[in-house]
Amino acid sequence: MGSSIANIFAAFGLGLLFAGPITFDRSSKIYAALLLGLTTTFLLFLVLFSGVLKRLAGILLVLLFVVYAASVATLIYKGSLVAPEGDSDGSSSDSPDDTSDNDSSGYGGKRIQGRSSSVSMGQPGPGQPRTKRKMRRIKRPRQKPTRYHVIKLFTGLAALLLASYVVSHSAATIGASLSLPDTVIGTTLVSFATTIPEKFVAVMGGMKKQPGIMVATSVGSNIFLATLCGGVLFLGGNLGEMQAGFTAREALVMWSAAAIVCGIVLTGANRWVGGGLLLCYVTFFGLEFSSGGGLAR
Repeated sequence: MGSSIANIFAAFGLGLLFAGPITFDRSSKIYAALLLGLTTTFLLFLVLFSGVLKRLAGILLVLLFVVYAASVATLIYKGSLVAPEGDSDGSSSDSPDDTSDNDSSGYGGKRIQGRSSSVSMGQPGPGQPRTKRKMRRIKRPRQKPTRYHVIKLFTGLAALLLASYVVSHSAATIGASLSLPDTVIGTTLVSFATTIPEKFVAVMGGMKKQPGIMVATSVGSNIFLATLCGGVLFLGGNLGEMQAGFTAREALVMWSAAAIVCGIVLTGANRWVGGGLLLCYVTFFGLEFSSGGGLAR
């Protein structure tokens, strides 16, 4: 719950703060609405189901994650979620000078394209001497092989796993020294620290004006938490401890975060909205600490 709240109010809020006025595409709207539905389903399962129904709920959540992952993979395969490429060095081809049809001065144009360069060689007009022109080849940086990026990906994931273990252990120790309940530790210190990567990616997406990246980071992470992580908890966790590990306020804030981000993605946002989300997170953070009472002792 704490990570879901932090992903929306903190990470997504930071992204909006750096992005300014922004609108979201159709895919972002679909997945934001999907998050609201999955969050509602997870919370209903958590409150209502027990016994055999608990395991059925876990299986259903895992299956929902498989469907979600398959849908994303399908969209990537079809090219719907491929990031737009930057302008190439030959982007000047949109100018009228690049076409010979619009040439009214009697000069023809011929474009020679190579793998690493694009130059235009003009033909001399009537009565003009023919001159030789050298074609200049512009070298572009060589792309690194796919295995290089795959190795970097798995190295980064391994580092994240190790960092998550260290952060969670340290946060639990600090919380115990402050006499904070486990619930408060999880919804504040641990969740804030373990969602730092989402905050960083959201900020970078906001600075580069990439709303799809912001939604994919925050909303996608919460879908993962509500389906796969929630399903594993239902299948292997103690339902009594799970139900005792959260309060009605935390469940309401988690659902409200999903509803708020859905509304923001559907209508658009600006820096003021990002500041409001951050204020909500600071307020939630303070309420969790004050309810724990650890700092007052």
